[in-house]
Amino acid sequence: MGNSISKIQITTVMAGRHMTRMLEWIDKLGLIVVQSEIKPFGPGTRRYMVGRHVEEPIHNAYQLPSGKWASTHGVQEWLTPEPLHGPALEKWLTEYAKKNS
Repeated sequence: MGNSISKIQITTVMAGRHMTRMLEWIDKLGLIVVQSEIKPFGPGTRRYMVGRHVEEPIHNAYQLPSGKWASTHGVQEWLTPEPLHGPALEKWLTEYAKKNS
């Protein structure tokens, strides 16, 4: 039983590293990503939309009546026509990188 716990921990760490690498890759390409999960939740249920900022959000752009500062939303252009699962995201990013390098 102790052996199965180790396998779960190793899988989780490797998945975390892969996600970190993917996010670094997306950042290097100057893109943004939105991630969500679909029901039933579990392995293979994450979906990703990739886009880019057409207009960057402006932080502390205006002050609310409460005295707090608020930011603009910016303008985003979504490049993927529909949400992609992990392997499709990786394929899409590879093609995008080849076209835009």
